[in-house]
Amino acid sequence: MSTQSVASIVAADGRARWTNGLLIATLVLSAVGIISGLLQIELLSRAATGGVSEAEAAANDARQQLIGSLQFIVYLGTVVAFLTWFHRVHKNLPALGGRDLLYTPGWAVGGFFVPFLNLVRPFQVMREVWHGSDPSGVERDAGSSGPSMRNQLGTPALVGWWWALFLISGFLGNIIMRMGFSENQTLDELQALSGLLVFSDLLDIPAVIMAVRLVSRITGWQARRAQRIGQIDSQLPSGSVHTSG
Repeated sequence: MSTQSVASIVAADGRARWTNGLLIATLVLSAVGIISGLLQIELLSRAATGGVSEAEAAANDARQQLIGSLQFIVYLGTVVAFLTWFHRVHKNLPALGGRDLLYTPGWAVGGFFVPFLNLVRPFQVMREVWHGSDPSGVERDAGSSGPSMRNQLGTPALVGWWWALFLISGFLGNIIMRMGFSENQTLDELQALSGLLVFSDLLDIPAVIMAVRLVSRITGWQARRAQRIGQIDSQLPSGSVHTSG
């Protein structure tokens, strides 16, 4: 690895800030959604006994629609921000000493959109980004057997929890969407849907926390790894060449 190649990396700090900012906005809206959802459940309970006015019902519907619209807009922004960050940090791996990588930066984005493969590929790419960004792995990856050793490393707990919560959240979202499009829903069905919405918002809290920690950890690691490689290169005797193969 040369200092010139390290200089070719593009820091992902800006992308990380946008991603984490939108994730925090998601967290705030989830908290608001929980409160609103509980209010809707209480209203539906009273509706079963005829204790709800049309004005109350209309106000509840307007509030729920507003929150849902804001959540959808923030969700779209978060998806774009996260994917641009994910693509960038993977694209930095070769300049950070990553050799014989199993995936390409394109998979950091495309892996989310290929049916069935999207159940595992983003997780696999994230695991590669994690191990390729870890500053403690510079010397390991520089060795002749470095790539094979790196590719045999296990799954970090943070990556595992991030992906598990992402899959559960996605599965729950599909159920909610199907239920939401059902026609002529009974009060019991509306209460069940409201309960699922509250549970989904609750699930967003640990999911967002895991995602923020993951983005922050990898972004910081890449800066430290680049610094570590620069320090190693600066210690080399004048005229010598240090490469990663």
